[in-house]
Amino acid sequence: MLEVGKRWRTDEALTRVLDYAHLIYLGLLPAAATFSLLYAYGHPAVFLLFLAGTAAVGVYLAATYVYTPRLRSPLLALLVLLDGPAWAALSLFLKDGRPLAFAVEGFLVDGTAVWISVLVLALRSDLPTRGQRRGSVVIMLVALAATWWLAWPYCREAARDAWGVVSLLLLALGAVQGALTRYRLYERQQATRGDEASAPYIVVFIFAWLAALVAGNVLHHATYGD
Repeated sequence: MLEVGKRWRTDEALTRVLDYAHLIYLGLLPAAATFSLLYAYGHPAVFLLFLAGTAAVGVYLAATYVYTPRLRSPLLALLVLLDGPAWAALSLFLKDGRPLAFAVEGFLVDGTAVWISVLVLALRSDLPTRGQRRGSVVIMLVALAATWWLAWPYCREAARDAWGVVSLLLLALGAVQGALTRYRLYERQQATRGDEASAPYIVVFIFAWLAALVAGNVLHHATYGD
């Protein structure tokens, strides 16, 4: 009996560690992806990216923290942790991408999934008010547009590789699968974590994203001079 209790506590602690690791991974994705893309390609309208990206990343982080499910077994927690990265890793394997490309593709999968699921929910739900739902739709469309505008040079370059189109299709499949999963979670409107810790999580990773935005842009101009 004592052995069973000890094993249960060990599994619970491992699950909690994997849960925190998953949240940190998802929180860092926007910053790592933005830095990678800006450093490599720059952007013609960084201020617009700042405005749209702040709203987009804020929604992404809030939805991630509040609705990402707490799983009760280490195996399931590990599978959830590796879900988005698996699609990105398979895509990168096909085209031999550079290391930070993992963050780019991971964020394209997970970020797109969050914004599409919130967009569909806003279109289908009767709550809250019509004006608020329309506002949510506009914000999600802006988030999708800003993300893919930033990532367009990367996707265009990737599509030219031998396996490029296949790898982009894998990313699309990952985003669709993630959107379906998240839509079911959001539709239930059952928060899995309290609001008291959501603000620090959002603030920390929003600042990380802003730092990545500035650093990527500065280093791009310092390196390439354009």
